[in-house]
Amino acid sequence: QYPVNATLDDLRIIKALVVYDAINHTNRYQKEAATRFKALASHCIVGGQLVDYYDVNQDQAAKKGSLAYFDLQTLRYFENATDKGKDRYQKQLRVVQNGYLGDVFPLYHASYNWQTKQYSADNLNTSEALEVLLHLAEVGKLKSASKNWLVFQVNKRALKNGYRITGEVANNGQSVANYALAAMIFATIGDRVHYQTAMQLVWKEQIRDKQSPIFGALSNQQAQIAYSFNNLTALNASYRE
Repeated sequence: QYPVNATLDDLRIIKALVVYDAINHTNRYQKEAATRFKALASHCIVGGQLVDYYDVNQDQAAKKGSLAYFDLQTLRYFENATDKGKDRYQKQLRVVQNGYLGDVFPLYHASYNWQTKQYSADNLNTSEALEVLLHLAEVGKLKSASKNWLVFQVNKRALKNGYRITGEVANNGQSVANYALAAMIFATIGDRVHYQTAMQLVWKEQIRDKQSPIFGALSNQQAQIAYSFNNLTALNASYRE
């Protein structure tokens, strides 16, 4: 077992247990999910401060929290698990919302340092930036300016892989996963028209050549490389159709 794990991945595992029970109308994993969340919170959300990871070997937690790691829906689900639960969720929500860059470029800072109480000025990885929007959408807090910006980028097929916090493009490449994340955001807020638009861009990248060793994958035909993040994010988005 690796001594360090991303807090977001732990939250995703916990959410998966909760979702399984919700879909199958069981309580098979309720105790497991609650136990794992309590253990995670004891190291990675101490005092309502969500951090990126906890190093078991060093017995030390990170100082910063990447805003993409703030799975607000899962935090809200467990808000009543303890007396501190609600404070924990509300605190994370405030940190994310206060990281808003403004209506001109309606995304969010990459991370927040709990010690210095400052947001990062680093460039934005678009996949992580869209995770922030998705988490906000899941708790009904997505700003209309953010939605409108995303609609514009998808309609123009201009969603780049990286941006400076001032809004300029930092990485001119594009990713299937980002359009899939955009589709998930649209699905979450009930925008079926733009969901379909984003998914059409996703499926355009599917390998149709039956002779290809990666037939059916989302990839570049020439490179013959299929990245798991692109393909799994697309599958996750397609489930919401």
